Amino acid sequence: MSWITIIGIILFLGGLTGALTLIMRKMPTLANLSQEPQPSLNGKLGEEIKARIRGIKYSNFLPMALTQLEKNLRRLRLFVLRIDNLFVALIKKSRDHSDVWTIRSRAWMEHRRLKKKEKIQLLEQLDKVEVSQTIQNIAKEVAKDEDEAFKEKVAIVNSVEDENVVEPLIVQPIEEQPEEEEILTVSEEEKKYIDAIAQNPKDVESYRALCDMYFNRQSYSDARACFRQVLKLDPSDEATKAKLESIKGLKSAKKK
Repeated sequence: MSWITIIGIILFLGGLTGALTLIMRKMPTLANLSQEPQPSLNGKLGEEIKARIRGIKYSNFLPMALTQLEKNLRRLRLFVLRIDNLFVALIKKSRDHSDVWTIRSRAWMEHRRLKKKEKIQLLEQLDKVEVSQTIQNIAKEVAKDEDEAFKEKVAIVNSVEDENVVEPLIVQPIEEQPEEEEILTVSEEEKKYIDAIAQNPKDVESYRALCDMYFNRQSYSDARACFRQVLKLDPSDEATKAKLESIKGLKSAKKK
């Protein structure tokens, strides 16, 4: 339906409304006029006019008016239906946009939640890695100290033996050593294995025997250093690995 047709319908309805309003307002005047005597039309002109008025068939105009009114009402109905369809389309479009924004909002909130969760997990992993690295560094430092102490002990035993060989007649007075210097107190059996290791640094059996001796004495720092030397020479020694794991973190017993 074009805009011209719509304007025509509006004008028609406006004119019809105006005519009805005018008739309603003039009804009292028309009623008074019917009661007053009307001047009669004299002559042929008056008779002709009366004849023409009587000859008019008002029944022919009523169907035409009703037909036109029906057409106008149909057009008005189509116009109203189109307006209704337009509003329905707008409502559907608005609802679709609302659903889309609702889904986007939920997706954004879920994304934020997952991102926050991943950040927390990453921080926890970093904390675990940092703690693990700290523990490993401490263990390496302790192992390094124990290895150096073991090497110093071997070097001291070898140096004492060399001094005894070079100067066999010189007798040094034996002074009482403090308890902290227990590293110079070496038994004959321990000295035998240390001499064997000094002559052959890859003598695994001497290392194993020395490890067992330290283990039985509860000298765990020396035992750990010795066990690590055995594993360097024989990485497949499961028994030595088990013993090393069993004494990790243990402190050496004090000698009486």
